[in-house]
Amino acid sequence: MTQKKIKAIVFDLDGTIADTFHIGIQAANALAGKYKYQPIQDSPVIRDMSFKEFLSSHLKLGKIRLILWAREIRRLISQRYDDVKIFPGIREMLKELNKEYKVGILTSNSTQNTLKILEGNDVGDLFSFMYTNCSAFGKYRHLRKLIKTEKLKREDIIYVGDEIRDIDSCRKAGVSIIAVTWGANSVKTLKQAPANHYAYKPWDIVDILNAL
Repeated sequence: MTQKKIKAIVFDLDGTIADTFHIGIQAANALAGKYKYQPIQDSPVIRDMSFKEFLSSHLKLGKIRLILWAREIRRLISQRYDDVKIFPGIREMLKELNKEYKVGILTSNSTQNTLKILEGNDVGDLFSFMYTNCSAFGKYRHLRKLIKTEKLKREDIIYVGDEIRDIDSCRKAGVSIIAVTWGANSVKTLKQAPANHYAYKPWDIVDILNAL
């Protein structure tokens, strides 16, 4: 039997494991009046944008106000995480991956929110390691740290995420990525990035890894 090249699968949380996009929109709309921007509706236009494009084209906040907005929205979002569900098929996919791989989380979300989601959906025991509070635009630095801490090589891991910024971070870190199509960014936008692989349903991740 040939030895598998990939040793660890590292997952993003929001939009990849957990269905949280609507929570972000609700929190952003709660602050629309205070920060003077139009309420947001989930639409193909929004999902075609990278997060940076969304911030610059829709919010149009200066640097200081953007920092204040980010703090407030994080607080509002954290209050809505008690009842977050994972996407259908995620639990079964994670159980299958655990048979052959080390499975972990690397997310910009907080430790508290991450534990709420994983434990609330009975999948906490399916992850061997967890890196939280990562910079939203600096995940590549955290990926490099994870590789060193877990005593892995770049070619030993593959990241699974749902946004253009995940693809960008993996490119900078020299790590392969599976882009999932059920999260924040649209298929069209993800393919323009592009990613190494695409998953259209959770079990596709298993099939992709079996084919490597």
